[in-house]
Amino acid sequence: MPLFRDDMYGTGENGLPIEDYCVHCYKDGEFTEDVTMDEMIRLCVRYVQGNSRNVAMVSMKLQYPRLKRWARKEETQHEYHKSINRVLEYIQDHLHQEMELKTLASVANISPYHFHRIFKSTIGESVAAYVQRLRLEYVAEQLKDSPLSLGELAEKTGYSSEQALSRAFKKYFNIPPTVFKASFFQEKYGNELTPRVCKVAEKYIIYLREEKPDTNSWQRLYMYAIINRLLTDTTESIEIIKDRNYHPCLSTGQLVTPNKHVDSITLPDGLYAIFTHKGSLGKIPELFQTIMYYWMPKSKYKLTPLSMPYVKFLNNPTMVKEEDLLTEIYVPVTEK
Repeated sequence: MPLFRDDMYGTGENGLPIEDYCVHCYKDGEFTEDVTMDEMIRLCVRYVQGNSRNVAMVSMKLQYPRLKRWARKEETQHEYHKSINRVLEYIQDHLHQEMELKTLASVANISPYHFHRIFKSTIGESVAAYVQRLRLEYVAEQLKDSPLSLGELAEKTGYSSEQALSRAFKKYFNIPPTVFKASFFQEKYGNELTPRVCKVAEKYIIYLREEKPDTNSWQRLYMYAIINRLLTDTTESIEIIKDRNYHPCLSTGQLVTPNKHVDSITLPDGLYAIFTHKGSLGKIPELFQTIMYYWMPKSKYKLTPLSMPYVKFLNNPTMVKEEDLLTEIYVPVTEK
């Protein structure tokens, strides 16, 4: 509006008149009403008569962002978002460490007094609630995919005890972490976590002398077995699980003398928990981890000391579809 008297001007922080705003909008260096640009447009449109409202709204949306008030506010909001984004990155990188409000405010380059309010208005939740949510979501992912116990996760995420983490987890997800883990694995693997436990005879096997198997290991092993006439009607294709690697092996009717190409070992007889898996070979490592860290602790068995679990192929991966591939995971066990 046109301002033709000094008393109509707004005032700055020093109380002196400022020509950019009227006294009704700006006083002592602050806006009298903290309304957004959209709120102001909706308010002003009410006073437009007849069918011109839509035209007026479009015009206001084009012109208001150029006004100093809104331009400055938009610039400030943009700076706030950049500052808060730096804080979000810092929180993600230091999620498992203690974080003080003063430190986060320093990262944002905002005073601690204003930081908490600005963070909540930008993110929609307080700093404490945001950090706790990220930590609990991390715990949920770890319960699904890692062997860490609840106590270890509590220590890693800053909770004073396993019980404290369990209470926070249940409050947020509305389910205890132990029930969450059990229901996840049961739903994911179903009958694959129901083994048959029986005695298995010893096996003589050969495998290539190489530190880590590759995609051609099976081919090289079969070629060696064919050339040296080690294949029989009872030969089994096996992968021993050693140092988290799956080493291709072939069973032989007798113990083979080791040489520069292959090594040989005996898989001892004894009690084995045998899990049947149908489908992709890529899912076997995850299933094996689940057996060791979920099924085993709940069962009446423990892993036989100095033993070697292995996988046996029941059909030929090159002759069946991936979804029809059948394997068995043999885990040597003794009763607890």
